[in-house]
Amino acid sequence: MKRVQFAVHRMVGEARLQAGLLEAAGLSVEVRGEALSPLSGELPSTETWIELWLWPQEVEAARQLIAELEENREAAGKEVQCPRCHEENPGNFELCWNCGLEFPSTLRPKLRALP
Repeated sequence: MKRVQFAVHRMVGEARLQAGLLEAAGLSVEVRGEALSPLSGELPSTETWIELWLWPQEVEAARQLIAELEENREAAGKEVQCPRCHEENPGNFELCWNCGLEFPSTLRPKLRALP
């Protein structure tokens, strides 16, 4: 069985963070092209991109995890006002950073614990 290309990143940090998320979920991820990354500017840019490769049967699970990550990123970009102290909090916080009040589930995005 061969691995299939799943994602392409321009920066090593982004690729490693995404690979870490997928590996924490039990998926087998191979990071390719990392060694050429420092040569960006010396080589054509497409030659220095970092690729994530997965087994074909794991691609759909990886897509779902990445979609959840994007939803959480969008929630973090939104502001939620604390009902108690009226302080603004990022949308992905579960507790008010100022007073510690636990937000009602209607104000929080749905987060899933990884196995």
